[in-house]
Amino acid sequence: MNRPKLKHFLLIFALLWLFASTAKADEVWLKDISVKQLQTLYDQAGYNGAKGFLMLPEHKYPPIFLKNFPADYASLTDETKRNALFIKILTPLALKLNQDLAAERKIVLDIAAKFEKNDMLSPADTKTIENLAAKYDIFSRLKGTDRHSFLIKELLNRVDAIPPSIMITAAALETNWGTSRIVKEGNSLYKTLVWHTDKGLKPKGETEDDSYRIKTYPDIYASMQDFALKINSHNAFEIMRNMRRERRERNAFMSGLLLAPYTYGSSNLRNYAGIFDYTLAYYELLEIDKSSLESNMITADIIKPYKNYVTKM
Repeated sequence: MNRPKLKHFLLIFALLWLFASTAKADEVWLKDISVKQLQTLYDQAGYNGAKGFLMLPEHKYPPIFLKNFPADYASLTDETKRNALFIKILTPLALKLNQDLAAERKIVLDIAAKFEKNDMLSPADTKTIENLAAKYDIFSRLKGTDRHSFLIKELLNRVDAIPPSIMITAAALETNWGTSRIVKEGNSLYKTLVWHTDKGLKPKGETEDDSYRIKTYPDIYASMQDFALKINSHNAFEIMRNMRRERRERNAFMSGLLLAPYTYGSSNLRNYAGIFDYTLAYYELLEIDKSSLESNMITADIIKPYKNYVTKM
């Protein structure tokens, strides 16, 4: 190979290497990573804002998603650092949750637009609406177009975003900031109960009642999705959903501060409302409600050292 060709080859190789090392990674899912490795990864991604977790003023967060908490997470003795890491772990997941809800809501909006135009639904759209109605526990004895109109209206009230501050605060209180055994043994963030079954975690030292278990999940995101579905479907949260709808109709900001009072009935913890409000304020979690994911914060070269921990969603 003569020198001009060699130089040309080396130039192409260098450009390819540069592109590969700086290529955007849209998102990354990690499993079984340690606290030290995770903290290093966060530092490399620039995820170390105010208080260690608030990305101000850009309000952008890296799409680094954990399937489970680090096995050594509970060994962190510094409460301030541990709580900061807890928020850093859950924030991207809470933001992704709202991305997924927005995508599902768009499906309903698109079908609603077609229904308004044609006053009827195709078989495919009817099936989609019926499946979503079942998912969000919407019941009606209506038939035909009246049924379609009712289901679409109800779905638009239920398939909607939940402020990340609510999801993070509720998880912090129900799991004692991720140190509870239900996180380590069951990926449970909200202590959801299931009745008359042997599936799940058996409560310890809480009650003599053996008729229920604490629901377990394949990963912590599944737990977050389940709690969001509860908020968006259960009758106990109907007032919250109505308040959310009113704010959307006025194009008002969806703040956790305004919606939080309607979630207080979801827990049996003492003084839940007071602790919830304090946590929101002390950790300034309402700032996260203004935030979004930014894929440019993670690149292939940042993720490469952690390839053994990368997994599928």
